[in-house]
Amino acid sequence: MQELTMDAEETESLSGSGFVAEGCYVRDGEDSEYYPKKLSIGKSLSELKLNHIQKILLMTDGTVTELLEYLSQEPIVIEKVYQKLEGDLCGVPDEHVSSIQPGVSQVLIRKIILKGKITRKNYIYAESTILVDCLPSDFRNELINTKTPIGKLWSKHRLETYKTDFVAIKEKPTAQIASHLSIPLDTDVLSRTYCVYSCGEKSMVITEKFSSDLFVE
Repeated sequence: MQELTMDAEETESLSGSGFVAEGCYVRDGEDSEYYPKKLSIGKSLSELKLNHIQKILLMTDGTVTELLEYLSQEPIVIEKVYQKLEGDLCGVPDEHVSSIQPGVSQVLIRKIILKGKITRKNYIYAESTILVDCLPSDFRNELINTKTPIGKLWSKHRLETYKTDFVAIKEKPTAQIASHLSIPLDTDVLSRTYCVYSCGEKSMVITEKFSSDLFVE
């Protein structure tokens, strides 16, 4: 999985013009227009034509739960697939390891499915590495003990958040992820990973995956 990473100055100079460089490809007038500077685009993704809804899902820095409710026209609930407090980084997903500083006392590994309350359709599979000591205790307790989506907890507790370091790629799913998304193994999956800062500290690293067929008419 090859990723495109550009700093703001490089992106500005290339805006609006196609280019080919080592490890990256951007089509003239498409990716430069739709993908913001904060989003690093994997080569596999930059070569894939996406519809507007898929681009919004990859780029949004709002709450994905509320966006899904609007797009699907149904309430979104979560199914907890896995949740465990880890005293070290052994259980941290591979995509998150480089974003977590060594010496962290404990992290919450959380894997969930965002699904429709009415249709029971599995929309998004998400893995989160949560630095629980960086979160207010009320937020932390509700996150661990309820099935409330993280986005709704941010709103409920009025927790100021800042999302950064977005990376988006296209990949083939593992058998487990294909099962979580209820898709065939040969279906492409669109994935994005980003960091969340709360109260001035990095508090979470989140990866969200959804089928490339999602919201395709």
